[in-house]
Amino acid sequence: MAARANQNANSCCLRLAGAFALAAMTAACAGGMDPGYAVATQDRYDFMECPQILGERGGLIAREKQLTELAAKAEAAPGGVIVSAVAYRSELTQARTQLRLVQRAAQQKGCDSKKP
Repeated sequence: MAARANQNANSCCLRLAGAFALAAMTAACAGGMDPGYAVATQDRYDFMECPQILGERGGLIAREKQLTELAAKAEAAPGGVIVSAVAYRSELTQARTQLRLVQRAAQQKGCDSKKP
């Protein structure tokens, strides 16, 4: 009976170690690239007119601010760094990347100097 309980405990530990190894390998593979560029294309805003670009930029500025505040709030709690990383960091990185791209398009088209 004790041998069977010991075997079950070893099997559980082996599965847990396998899960951690899989998580570590997945994290290592994803760590080398900017996730925002995986989702946002470089020319997304190049075909928009200034009113559309400025509207997109306003929305992205608001979303980036909201996600930054949510991430900071989550990080203030115990264990919040993990919650922040899981819940907000990838979306925050994506929003910041899109914001950079929309600002680049606005600058190239001179949208800031034009009156709407």
